[in-house]
Amino acid sequence: MEHFSEQRLVDFVRGVSGPKIGREVREHLATGCSKCKTSHEAWKRVRRMAAEDSAYAPPENLVRMAKLEFSITAERSPQKWTLANLVFDSFALPLQAGVRSGTVNVWQVIYEAEGLMVDLRFGRSSQSSEVHVVGQVFDRQAVRPLRNNATVELSTETVQLVTTAAVTEQGEFQLEFEPRDHLWLSIKAAGRNAVRIPLTNPAER
Repeated sequence: MEHFSEQRLVDFVRGVSGPKIGREVREHLATGCSKCKTSHEAWKRVRRMAAEDSAYAPPENLVRMAKLEFSITAERSPQKWTLANLVFDSFALPLQAGVRSGTVNVWQVIYEAEGLMVDLRFGRSSQSSEVHVVGQVFDRQAVRPLRNNATVELSTETVQLVTTAAVTEQGEFQLEFEPRDHLWLSIKAAGRNAVRIPLTNPAER
């Protein structure tokens, strides 16, 4: 029994083999040829996987962050930096039964990078539109708060400074700012890359 080539089966699965070849392939598969049937099923799976992959698109905020990382010039950001990884988000946790009907005014996130653990707690006052951030930076290797004259800077994605604060001996800092989109928090300490954290607009939480 004559078998069809892989190229003929690929064209058939893609629907570009033409009416005559398509009819011949269908008739051949109808005879029960196990070799061609196996190849046909394999290429159908490949075709299905390719179609599914093309339906996926990365989140817009990740695309924006990736573009920003490559677009910032050395003149704008002379210090090397590392994008922090989110390891905890209080909004991802289910609310306890006693607070499901109430309003949650505090949002906590924890990030990790460059051997540092950054704990951030966001809050908003009912009398003001400003966002209050209380944070603490830990050196994971030394198992203690970060103490080497670290500073925290809040800036826009175009590296325009919004506000800054010094990190205390206890590794703590506080910031207040008007909520807006596309803000970045940077922790800068001697001997390390700056740690950068993209901030979701707390007003949208």
